[in-house]
Amino acid sequence: MYKTIPIQYLDQWLEQGYNGRIIDLRSPSSYCQGHISGAENYPFDELMDDPDLLDGSCPLLFYCTRGSESMLVCNLYYRKGYQVVNVANGLRFYRGKYLTDD
Repeated sequence: MYKTIPIQYLDQWLEQGYNGRIIDLRSPSSYCQGHISGAENYPFDELMDDPDLLDGSCPLLFYCTRGSESMLVCNLYYRKGYQVVNVANGLRFYRGKYLTDD
């Protein structure tokens, strides 16, 4: 099974040396309003339509607004043999130091 981390522990988890990609599954407009620093925006529907958009060369951490879409995407990529991490509860509860609109 893949790893799931609660959103309130995301800062601590990133500081411990996460060395993979961070994928924001929200819409481009939501991403522009605020996202985790270093995150790449791949909207949920695009990844579900074309799972080959991401490769499995490094771990993938997924988050969305509430946690449900990231869970579905994690299931998809885990079945493909990728190393994945799900951020439970989504970005709507995140108040940590890695939130940016850059």
